[in-house]
Amino acid sequence: MKLPLQEKLYKAFAHEKRLEIIRLLKINKYLTVGQIAKTMSSSMQTTSKQLKILADAHIISSEKEGLEVTYFIKKPMSDIVKFVVGYLQ
Repeated sequence: MKLPLQEKLYKAFAHEKRLEIIRLLKINKYLTVGQIAKTMSSSMQTTSKQLKILADAHIISSEKEGLEVTYFIKKPMSDIVKFVVGYLQ
């Protein structure tokens, strides 16, 4: 079942770990899955799943350089993403 984008956004914001990832990307701008997993004391597999949900909701994007994938908050941000990112400290 395909979820509309608005539902994907709500789903993405409804999990503490995903909000933490957004907060980390807000502070650091660009991070790899390994850096995020290490900072959050989480497995790479779990972190990758959370990153996929955020990417599917168009909150984050990624760039691949060689074997490394770097994640960042997607620009331009929608109003609701701006609000949530602005709220996270």
